[in-house]
Parts: sequence; structure tokens; C-alpha cells
Amino acid sequence: MFKKSTLVPATLAICLAGIGTFAQAQDAAYPSKQITLIAPFPAGGVVDVTARMIADKMQAHLKGNIMVDNKPGAGGTVGTGIVARAKPDGYTLMIGDPATHIYSPTIYSNVSYDPVKSFTPIGQISYGPLVVVVGPKTSATTAQAWLTDVRAAGDKENYGSNGNGSTPHLATEYFKQVTGIKTMHIPYGGGPANITALVAGDVGYSINHIPLALGMIKAGKLRALATTGAKRSPAFPDLPTLSEAGVKGFEAYSWFGLYAPANLPPAIQAKLSAALQATLQDPELRSKLNALGDEPNYRNPEDLAKYQASEAARWVPIIKAAKISVD
Repeated sequence: MFKKSTLVPATLAICLAGIGTFAQAQDAAYPSKQITLIAPFPAGGVVDVTARMIADKMQAHLKGNIMVDNKPGAGGTVGTGIVARAKPDGYTLMIGDPATHIYSPTIYSNVSYDPVKSFTPIGQISYGPLVVVVGPKTSATTAQAWLTDVRAAGDKENYGSNGNGSTPHLATEYFKQVTGIKTMHIPYGGGPANITALVAGDVGYSINHIPLALGMIKAGKLRALATTGAKRSPAFPDLPTLSEAGVKGFEAYSWFGLYAPANLPPAIQAKLSAALQATLQDPELRSKLNALGDEPNYRNPEDLAKYQASEAARWVPIIKAAKISVD
């Protein structure tokens, strides 16, 4: 007969080995069911569009279905919180951006997640500059003329954003800090609502995502005046950058990354990251992203984490200097 002191450790070791083997088998079989990709902003917005393009192409590399599910609210924190609380098995993912992983966690007082500790980074998808757009009530046809007019208007002029904590919100507040311009902020419940208000003349201007504004610009209902990158955007090669127009050194970008809940098994993280990298090599996808003013820009999980940290180091002081907060 075995002694108790010998039997218990031996049995425990066998059980643990069995659990480990089962987990490895599950990781190897991934994905064995549908993956949900959370877009934490409304349908029709730039995050939603990006999520659907990525899901469409990434399915083939994973040999599994990916369903996009919009969970908007509170500057993207509602959907992002859902992902943070999800089981880390690879079946709940999200498209993250500066709003979800830097701005809103700094601005909102009741965010339910930590933008670093609550997530496993998978990889960066793309990045691109924003575009300064004005509506039909604005007479200026050049960035320089508009800057003169908007300075003179002071707080009688207003701008629209896609919501408190959105990239257009923070980019414009940074623009105001740099220029001393005093325009009032009008937040909307998502990008499409903001663009609709701009077309209607309810707000004077917006510094917004190129993909979101592009259709109305091409239709002649909005006028693009400048972009916010260090160099001119391929989507608007004839438009100056804000820096060229006189706001020296001004740069603001939108970027998108793929994230999973914290503690995702490394094997699944590696499989997802490899699939994303392969997806971003697809010529059709790259062409679509470029046409929308975004540049495909894969970064591996470690580099995405470093980039997010560097962006936080830049933007958190800007947020605090502007005293932006939402209870």
C-alpha cells in the first residue's frame, strides 16, 4: 500500500499534467467556434469600418468565423469594459484606439478597466492623420484663411467631436492649446452624428478621421482644409498639413490595434498576431485602407504595448493641462 505522503503528490502531479495537456490541445484547436470582435463605437464609424474590413480578411487566416459586434457608449469604455471582463480564451477580441486605451481612461472617472493590465495586445493595424473639415456655413477656402477667421471668432465658434474622450475631441483640444483658439466643444454620440451635424451647419468645424469624413468631402457637402500629419496625406495630396498652414509642429494621429482580455494563452496570442500580420499583407485590404487615408502598419504585441505607452506619455499631460474630465 502506498503511503499517503507519496500518493497525494503523485496524484496531484498526474491531474496537473492532464490539465496542461488539455489546455494545450484547446490552444492547438483554436479557433473551434465563432470569434466576436467588439467595435466599441457606433455602426458606420471609423472603428466599425476598420473592424469589418479586418474581420472579413482575417477569417481566412484563422480558418474560423469572426462576427463584429458594436458596443458603443461612454467614449468607447462600455464595449472595452466588456472585453476586459471576458474570458481570456481568444473568442472575444476588440479594436482599440487612442480613445479606448488612453483618452477615456484618463477622462472618465468610473472606467471599469485598466488600459494596460486588463488586456493582451495582439498587434497594431493601422494609423493615419486626421483632417480639418468645415461645413457649408464656413466661407474660408484655405487653411490659412480659416485659421484667421476662427481666431477672430473666439468662443462664438464651435467644433464637433465624436464624443467626450474621442480622438477628434482630444486632437482639437490639443489644437486649441497650441494655437490659443477658444472655440466651444459640442460632443456627439459617435462619428456619423458629428458629421451629420457638421453638414447641417450645427457646428463650425471638426478635426476628424479621414475615413469618416471622406464621403461627404467627395460629395461636396464638406470642405477639407488641412491634415494633421507630419507629411501630406496620400488621400489629400494637395492639402497642406496644419504645420504647413502655420501651426508649426502640430501632429495628431488616429491608430487602431487588436486586443484580447488579459491572461490570453501565449499560443493563442501568437496565432492571432500571425493572422493579423498576414491579413495586413492582403493587397485589397491595403488598398482600401490607403484609399481611406490610413496606412497599414503592423506592430507585434510587444511593439504595440510600447507604442501605446509612448502615446500615453504624450497625451495624458495634454488632457490634464486642458482639465478635461467626465464624471
